[in-house]
Amino acid sequence: MAIRRLVCVPTAALSAGLLLAGCGLNSSPSTTSPSAAPSGGDDAASSSGTSEVAAVEVDPELNAMVPEDIKSGGITMATQAAYPPFGYMDTDGQTIIGFDIDLANAVADKLGVEIDVVNTSFDAIIPSLQAKKVDMAMASIGDTKEREEVIDFATYYWNGTVILVEKGNPEGISAELACGVDIGVIRGSLQQTTFLPAHEPKCEEAGKEPPTAQVYQDGPQAQLALSSGRIDGVMQDAPPLVDQVNKNPDAFEIAGPLIRNPNPGGVAFPKGSELVKPVNEALNQLMEDGTYEQIVNRWGLDEIMIEESEINGAIE
Repeated sequence: MAIRRLVCVPTAALSAGLLLAGCGLNSSPSTTSPSAAPSGGDDAASSSGTSEVAAVEVDPELNAMVPEDIKSGGITMATQAAYPPFGYMDTDGQTIIGFDIDLANAVADKLGVEIDVVNTSFDAIIPSLQAKKVDMAMASIGDTKEREEVIDFATYYWNGTVILVEKGNPEGISAELACGVDIGVIRGSLQQTTFLPAHEPKCEEAGKEPPTAQVYQDGPQAQLALSSGRIDGVMQDAPPLVDQVNKNPDAFEIAGPLIRNPNPGGVAFPKGSELVKPVNEALNQLMEDGTYEQIVNRWGLDEIMIEESEINGAIE
């Protein structure tokens, strides 16, 4: 069964205290629901910063490219429903909503197929793709050369990394230098494998102890560890951390500057999947007709937009 949930989310700008060098990401409140949308027509919606996404029509040529088993059975897509604003549980505790879900639904509509979204831990997503338990995955997955050896990608955004710290940043942590501190990272993430290890030689050169990685299944677990004083910071992609600061401005702040991820993020597929090309072309059509931009704007993610989806677009 396809997940079809239209949510109008205000794209309120970051406060001056959160505006980082190179980080202009907006907030994306997770408590907004259709019932909270303003009444009074398009003018009211426009004045509140909400946006509606136009209906997406099936493209017959793309539909013809979709494998027959997916035409009949639909797409099974893995996501991590603990990663706002990309994907997370709505207030009913059952419905997965977010940027990735909206974009996945638009892609499925363009292809003329149903889509079923399955909540999966981040470190289990790539194994699930390799085992062909799912047809594709969207969960803020970085497209890297190493990952391209075992799975394929169709890119759709470009992200950046920051560190979430306690209000006041008592340890003086920055996203460029975090020495002698415990930093939470998500298992299997780019932050665990690349970004945090890059601090080690910098700290050694400065005569300080390197950071210690504390590994968690998802962002909420790491953020809970931070709030309870078990770690000193959480290193993650910027959007979910900015989301946390907007929800808890008295508890957290962002330690920048935003460091652009070395590679774009993408929809992930089993290696050699026949779904890669039609999804890639569907994304490009959505980028050309403005639907992609509408979805990006809805979730306040303007800074991660790209102009064209590529198949296996990793830089390194």
